[in-house]
Formats: sequence, structure tokens, C-alpha cells
Amino acid sequence: GIYKKNRVGKGSRSRGNSVSTSPESRNHQRRHMVTNTKKETRFQWFFQKKEFPHGQYDPQTGAGLLCMEELSKEDKGVYRAEVSDERGEDDTILDLTGEALDAIFTELGRIGALSATPLKIQGTEEGIRLFSRVKYYNVSYMKTTWFHKEKRLESGDRVRAGTTLDEIWLHILDPKDSDKGKYTLEIAAGKEVRQLSADLSGQAFEDALAEHQRLKALAIIEKNRAKVVRGLPDVATIMEDKTLCLTCVISGDPIPEVSWLKNDQPVTFLDRYHMEVKGSEVTITIERVNSEDSGRYGVFVKNKYGSEKGQVTISVFKHGEEDKVLKM
Repeated sequence: GIYKKNRVGKGSRSRGNSVSTSPESRNHQRRHMVTNTKKETRFQWFFQKKEFPHGQYDPQTGAGLLCMEELSKEDKGVYRAEVSDERGEDDTILDLTGEALDAIFTELGRIGALSATPLKIQGTEEGIRLFSRVKYYNVSYMKTTWFHKEKRLESGDRVRAGTTLDEIWLHILDPKDSDKGKYTLEIAAGKEVRQLSADLSGQAFEDALAEHQRLKALAIIEKNRAKVVRGLPDVATIMEDKTLCLTCVISGDPIPEVSWLKNDQPVTFLDRYHMEVKGSEVTITIERVNSEDSGRYGVFVKNKYGSEKGQVTISVFKHGEEDKVLKM
């Protein structure tokens, strides 16, 4: 008999199943083969007694495939593959808990260790970085250790080590001559132990240090250059004879020089035009505005690290034109 209900027909629908991990990704695959099926036969995966939507079934080959991206502890549980039609149903169980789950993670760790790319050296804004990319990394089933000149390294003020799902890295902050030398990354996953080395000396050190200094200088420029960081709207409308106040917030070190432009020409602050600077806030005031005050205004800030301009278009309307402005 092949069916757990009705027991109609002969043979066996369930022809075995297998569990595999893919070396090309962080996927976990569960394959179930079924036979003695019909066109109307339905195949469905279940997880913790609920339908699991991420399964695939090929009626031509009888292969039912369950693929889980980035397998984690949340995938722990009991999986069931069920086939059914008018003759009855049959199923098979995968208990993905305990030793079974540990075995899969151990295998994924082994695949991750074998997939590690040669160490690369990279200059960064903060220092020099050594890293290796992996297909998969799991902190519970893989262990990494860094060495400098055969001496084990520990994370500290100037050296930081870490991992992501696809990268293992070491960051040397504020690099010095004493940081030169051979670096080794040891990756252990179960019985699999792999070592990768890179020589951070000579031209390799000089190139990485030069890139670090370049990026650090750019970061200083970006941090300290003059900017208009907040305040000006794109468009402002105001009735004639009113007072217009425009305020924006600027930043920069040293404190930026500030000027205002109207239609790309410098604004002269006399009579009705006034400018006030309070800390990082810059305000331009135009008293008793009229139609001639309409135009494109810009605040221009500049210091030794750079400059920036913020712009606003001012439209002055006459008494009685409120309705026209509201319809714009």
C-alpha cells in the first residue's frame, strides 16, 4: 500500500529524499522524490503544520525542492512534504532540529571556509583594511583568528576585527610602521581549518597608506566645507508692502563667509535690505516688498574647504491678487 488514507493503488509515491547545501550560495536545499503520480496529483510542503509557500515541484521528474535562503535558527522545526489526489495521500518528514540542524550548519561552515577568497588590502578613511569574502559565515559554527607576525591579534583601540554574512575583515586604525608585516587569517569550521595570508609591507603598505591619507583628507574637506544645511524653501510668495524674512542654517569650519545674490548679482544691504547672522543661522529681511523684489535669490557660503549655494524664488503679488496666487 502507498497511501496513508484510502490505500488506493499499488507501489510507492515516496522514493526517498535528500538534504544538501549549495556551495554557490547560502542556500539549504531539501529534495524529495515522488513516483506513481498523476496529472491531478498535488504536492505541497508544510512547516510546523502550516503550508510553506517556498517549495517547488517538477511533475516531469517527480522532484520536490525546498530552498531556504540564508538558513538560520529561525528555520529550525519539522518539515513535511505531502502528495495527494483522489486516490489518497502520502507524506515524508524532515526533522530539522537538534543534530540534523547542527550537521547542516557545520557543512555550511565548511563550505564557507573553503569559499574564502585570498586576503585583499584596502586603504580606508579610518586606516587600512584586510578582508576575505566568503559564500557564507555563521558565528556559531565558524571561528576566525587573526595573526600579525605569528602573534595572535585581539580587537583593541587601533585594531578591530569583525564579520558579516559574506565577509571577514580586520581594520587597522591610524596605521603606523609597526603595523607592517605578514597577516594571517585562520578560519575554523568543524574539522576544516583554512589559513590565508597577506604581506602588508613594502609597496603594498605604501599604496594602502597613500589611499588612507587621500580618503582621510577628502573626509576632512567634506566635514568642514561650507554648506547650506537647512531652511530655504524652493518658492516663496508674499503680498506687496509686507516684510519678507528668509532664514537658513549654514555649517563649516572655519566659519563660512556669507553673501546673498539676486538673479546671480550681489545684493546690497541698504535701505530695505538687511542681513543678520546669529551663530549658524543667517537671515535676510526685505521690508515693504514690491514687484521689483521678485526674482531668484541665493545664499552663497564659502570657506577654505569649499562653497555651496542655496536658492529660493520669491514672487511678490499685489493687493487683490490673492485668488490668483491660491490657484497657482
